[in-house]
Amino acid sequence: MSATELELIHTLAGDFGLELNDRVSREQIIAALTWRVDQLIAGNPDQLFSMLYRLDISERKIKAAMATETEVTKKIAVLIYERQLEKIISRKHFRSEAPEDDLAW
Repeated sequence: MSATELELIHTLAGDFGLELNDRVSREQIIAALTWRVDQLIAGNPDQLFSMLYRLDISERKIKAAMATETEVTKKIAVLIYERQLEKIISRKHFRSEAPEDDLAW
């Protein structure tokens, strides 16, 4: 398992209160996220939408997922998974090893 995948697992586990081990598959992560999204929709939809906003998931994508008649929570879980993965990859790609001398404090 790559460092990116491990970071993704730990990030999602922390953000969504999931118990995920380091050897979990993509499908298992999405199943756990689906369960958590379902809980949030039933118990605290405002918290879910706040989390989706903080994750910067496109409103258009969320509306498209919610407009379907089947697997709405799974589609939202996939959006969460994909967005978190994008963010981790982006951070790793744009992270510099050391600050430039004129930018170092």
